[in-house]
Amino acid sequence: MDTLLRKEFGKDGVDFKYIDVSSPEILEYVNEVTTIVEGRLPFPFVSMSSKPLCWGVLEADEIMEKIKESL
Repeated sequence: MDTLLRKEFGKDGVDFKYIDVSSPEILEYVNEVTTIVEGRLPFPFVSMSSKPLCWGVLEADEIMEKIKESL
C-alpha cells in the first residue's frame, strides 16, 4: 500500500501513520464502533485526515480508489 500511495502522490505527498491495533485506545474505539455497527470491525482499517475511510477492504487497488474518491 505504501508503494502505491507514494507512486500516486509522491514521496512527500503522503504522511503515513501506523497504529498498534492492540493498543487500549484502538481496542476501545473498535469496541465503541462494534456497539454501533453489527458484527466486528474488520481489518485492515484505513483512515484519512483522522476520519474512517474504509475497513475490511483487502485489495490495495480498491483502497486506492477510496482514497482518490475522498480527495
